[in-house]
Amino acid sequence: MMEAALQTFELAPGDFRELLREAMSRGVSLRFAAAGTSMDPFIKDGDVVTVAPLPARLVPGDIVAAVSPANGLVIVHRIVSLNEDEALLKGDNLSAADGTAAGAAQLGRVARVERDGRTVVLGIERGNGLIAWLSRWNLLRVFVRIGALVLTLRKQ
Repeated sequence: MMEAALQTFELAPGDFRELLREAMSRGVSLRFAAAGTSMDPFIKDGDVVTVAPLPARLVPGDIVAAVSPANGLVIVHRIVSLNEDEALLKGDNLSAADGTAAGAAQLGRVARVERDGRTVVLGIERGNGLIAWLSRWNLLRVFVRIGALVLTLRKQ
């Protein structure tokens, strides 16, 4: 079976938001390259992110594409807490939360992340609840740095 060639193009931020909103409303997943380091190390700049339509129920730890409460741009950040239909969003590599995104601002859930042709599992499919708790209380970056230090020391 022959694979289709991957086509790339850039969209203005507002156009991307509307494309994502339209794809989700039609029940279609959308793949795109992540830009930025706000979700590092679980989603890195250039990773391929697949966003799927929202499930019936979101939980803390899920990563969603949402309209930023601050500037109206699409962000891909983790839900660190939920209250009714409002989700408190935060980038794993950021010190402050973005604010809350109500139901209409939540566009889709990250279903897959690919890096160098391989699926990223940790932080996306496994460990979400713990990662959300650590991120909410600004402890995640400390644990990631400690983990990196331990791995470095083990290699020596």
